Amino acid sequence: MPSASFAGEAIPSLSDVYAGRFLFGFGGLNAPLVRKGLLDPQSPMSQIVEKQSNILSVNCFYPNQIHPSADTWQWRGCDSLMAFTEKHPSMPLRGHVLFWPSNKKFNLEWMLKDADGRTVSREEAILRLTQYIQTVMTRYPHRFAYWDVVNEAIEGNGRSVFKASLWRDVIGDDFVEIAFRAARAADPQAKLFYNDFQEWRPVKREAIFKLLQQLKAKGLVDGIGLQQHVSEFEPSARDLDLTLSRYAQLGLEIHITELDVELNNNAQFDSPTELMNQRLAKRYRELFDVYVKHAGSIRAVMTFNVTDPSSWLRHHPMDHETWPLLFDELGQPKAAFWSIAKPIAKP
Repeated sequence: MPSASFAGEAIPSLSDVYAGRFLFGFGGLNAPLVRKGLLDPQSPMSQIVEKQSNILSVNCFYPNQIHPSADTWQWRGCDSLMAFTEKHPSMPLRGHVLFWPSNKKFNLEWMLKDADGRTVSREEAILRLTQYIQTVMTRYPHRFAYWDVVNEAIEGNGRSVFKASLWRDVIGDDFVEIAFRAARAADPQAKLFYNDFQEWRPVKREAIFKLLQQLKAKGLVDGIGLQQHVSEFEPSARDLDLTLSRYAQLGLEIHITELDVELNNNAQFDSPTELMNQRLAKRYRELFDVYVKHAGSIRAVMTFNVTDPSSWLRHHPMDHETWPLLFDELGQPKAAFWSIAKPIAKP
């Protein structure tokens, strides 16, 4: 890792700073810049991930990439990421994601059609989904401690619990439960998670809570992944505190799975100002203060991607410059990193 320091201090590892509270690491390893960096052990990217992490989320399991057609499985991308993780065999891994029913780009809707283009039966849809999940989960046996089984299925608008999807149309409202049952059967030792965004908004929060309550009663879920794609102001520290307190009532593990902070969503700036850097640092400090308060429930915190140029936000909702992470384009720790790098008193 680069030898930069802050006020003469060596760069600490956040996994050490938060040891005894929660694990720290990175998701979004499938991003092109991250993947490329991880293949080079001398790159800043590789050294950041190795030094800072004691958990990683491997997000290469998108159907359009690994199973784009009935007779095609493409594992090269996942294999390359797994080769990196095998250098650290004791580091727990999260697999992302087995089933993203509402996303037409990343989902498996082609599996719901027969050779003549007609929609298959409920029974056939369940069989195909189950076989897919089992194939993915058994590709790297016993390597993944955690799996995001279902991603972003909740609408949470007060009118509908689940988002519209062809999977829901064909299988019915138990499509989420069926995915979890398939995952539980495929690897009974893995901890199974439901993962979603804007999980702090009250209506959506309660819809997620009810779903997980039902799944837990059937022994099908072990944790909840809170993406935490946040802005400078939403959620407020108070709302985040209330949200974490509410989910803690479920008695499930909580992972912060995809943390980043967008400050330039209107593309107003072409480069970060010093004021923006300080605002970002303040926001990360605020978030981590709340995470530490709930360290008994939160077991892991991960940012999504590693350095600013690798961030998915640079292409969402449109192409624009943004600097939402802890490390800059050179792999140097930013003020936001240093704002959370000091040891904090145990809650």
